[in-house]
Amino acid sequence: MTSAKSAFRSNLVKLALVAIAYWSGGWLCLRWMGIAAEVSPLWLPAGIAITALLIYGEKMWLGIFLGDAILMVFFGENYGVALSSALGSTLSGVIAVRLLRCGQFSSKLSKIQDVTELILLGAMIAPLINASINTFVQLAIGDLSWGDFGQRWWLLWLGDCSGILVTAPLLLRIKFHGHRILRRQNKSRILELFICIGLLLVLSWLVFICQGSSSSVQGGGLTTAQYLEYLPFPMVVWAALRFQTWGAVLANIFVAILAISGTLKGIGPFVIQSPNLFQAILLLQIFIIIVSATALLLSVAVTERQRAEKQLRDAVERDHLLAEIALRIRQSLEVEQIFKTTVAEIRRLIHADRVFIATLHNDGRLDVVAESVIPRYSSILRGSVKDDLLTDIQSLFTRGQTFMVADIDSINLSETMEQYTQRYHIKAALIVPLHVDGQPLGLLVAHQCSQRRHWQKEEVRLLEQLADQMMIAMGQAKLYQKVQKLNSNLEEQVQEHTYQLQDKIQEVQKLYDMKAVFLQAVSHDLRTSIMGMLMLLKNLQNRQGENLSISHGILDRMIKSSNRQLTLINALSKDHFAEEFPLNMNLQAISLKKVVANLSQGWQSYLSQNKATLILEISDNLPFIFADSNQLSQVFGHLLSNALKHNTPGINLVLKATFSNGMIRCCLIDNGVGMEEKQCAQMFRLYLRSLHDRRRTGIGLGSYQCRQIIEAHGGKIGVDSSPGEGCQIWFTLPIAKSQPSAVS
Repeated sequence: MTSAKSAFRSNLVKLALVAIAYWSGGWLCLRWMGIAAEVSPLWLPAGIAITALLIYGEKMWLGIFLGDAILMVFFGENYGVALSSALGSTLSGVIAVRLLRCGQFSSKLSKIQDVTELILLGAMIAPLINASINTFVQLAIGDLSWGDFGQRWWLLWLGDCSGILVTAPLLLRIKFHGHRILRRQNKSRILELFICIGLLLVLSWLVFICQGSSSSVQGGGLTTAQYLEYLPFPMVVWAALRFQTWGAVLANIFVAILAISGTLKGIGPFVIQSPNLFQAILLLQIFIIIVSATALLLSVAVTERQRAEKQLRDAVERDHLLAEIALRIRQSLEVEQIFKTTVAEIRRLIHADRVFIATLHNDGRLDVVAESVIPRYSSILRGSVKDDLLTDIQSLFTRGQTFMVADIDSINLSETMEQYTQRYHIKAALIVPLHVDGQPLGLLVAHQCSQRRHWQKEEVRLLEQLADQMMIAMGQAKLYQKVQKLNSNLEEQVQEHTYQLQDKIQEVQKLYDMKAVFLQAVSHDLRTSIMGMLMLLKNLQNRQGENLSISHGILDRMIKSSNRQLTLINALSKDHFAEEFPLNMNLQAISLKKVVANLSQGWQSYLSQNKATLILEISDNLPFIFADSNQLSQVFGHLLSNALKHNTPGINLVLKATFSNGMIRCCLIDNGVGMEEKQCAQMFRLYLRSLHDRRRTGIGLGSYQCRQIIEAHGGKIGVDSSPGEGCQIWFTLPIAKSQPSAVS
């Protein structure tokens, strides 16, 4: 309801303005010329009427009717003449506009067709109605005789023609191109304009004001100068050729004003050539019509030629741009740089305010990847998708057609779209969807932010052609990404296979190492044990007598040597030294002191043979440990045997056990020869005996088994030693979670 009232008020204001403008133009003509409306050489209201109807529509006919009727009554005409004049003027204007619209007339007067239609349909044919109605009504009421009918009819018709050709182009030019007057012009062009106007005014003044009257001609003063009215004509042509429509309409007005002023004063070439004022006015009207039509046609011809030249240059630039972009796409895979250059070139070529490219992701999200925009407008680049207009135009991809709108306000928009257009000041849009083989890739968009814009066919075709190139670039980029992905996958597969091959090589190397270990164990460790047993047996063989008695010490040594030999054979056969095979443990809560005490009794003979002493420093208050007693016995036995074997007889041994950080820490300390740092690092590893290291005997299998046993319990083992300072071997064992109530 509010919008309807607002539209009604706006129409009333327009009607009032049209009526006032029509009345003002008629009042100016009648006051300035001082003659009746039917003999006016230039009827300005006729041009005002056509202009108002072209701009505001045929609904303004009432303003024309009222303006003409009030004008006639104001100047003393009777109501019959006033109504007939208003009716004729209104019908003439409405029919002129309808004829022009049937001929697809453009109010911008940018084509020869538009000017020709204005001259023939608007200025020649339509005024026939007004002239006929007015003269016949005056004839009917007795204000006009048959003898004056033809002359009056010609004066009315030609007055409307001249008024339309002089007034309408000027008003239309002000309406559609008035803002261009304020543009900054070249100094040389401004100087040329002043020179042209100055010469035109001077020549027109000389011809129409200073020419003289008919009496001077009859006296012989200017009898040979009667055709000087066309002397300003070259200046009019100059203005039309150099300044196009603006130059033509301004030149027409200046010439018409000076020619009318001189004729109404009774001077000038038209008065000289005519016997009376009415004949002079007829010649003046014909002169104004000829000059105006010629100037307008020349100006629009030059405009069309310049437009054709510009279109040709634009076509050359478009072809060059297409070829350049196609070359870039073929020579480079830098799609982002290609996009940036393309949007900048497009905006420069079609004079748009913003051009950008948006890519479509698989999840339906659109990202602006390249944009060229005039600095005074907001940038969409890297903008949020939530306020993006393009997210609501999914149908563009399904149709695959170009979407263009000359006026955003003329279409129904969703709330999101309205926010988008307001935020980015969009007045017109041209959107070309990008797709390859039916798969949507993105959009190529051009915006006009300063004003509404009718997109030309050449501009649409250019964007569509460039869109094809962009689709090629996007498809090429996607293909390149696929190739890169395949290469990456291939590299990963090759790398994975390489790692697998390296693992296999390492496994094979381990097998070779195991083979070498086994052979060395057989050839050395087992050989050493057997040689020891042979030495004992030969010692017995060399004794006298048939029956030999063997001491318990020798028997014990033979048993231990055999047990050692059996243990090594079992270890090698069962791969106990391999980390992949876990030990079978029988864990339970036991007393460490009790285990060590039981073991120390069996070590006494061995300690006596090596003249060694063993001191036990184990507290009775130690918590129970969670361990396998058999495995621990093997660890203690090996460490003690190893200490006695690699040191000279007579060493002192100390076995300590303390509780710290939730673990039992055991230490076997001797005052023997000690070891180097390198030997300490390799003591609990499985190693091969070097051919250059004769002091090492064995492969370290016993120490390696000790490490396996301790780590299987959840503890750690190590050695601290220096050459000549003895050796300290330590290991840790976990305590039992549930301790027995009494310690035995």
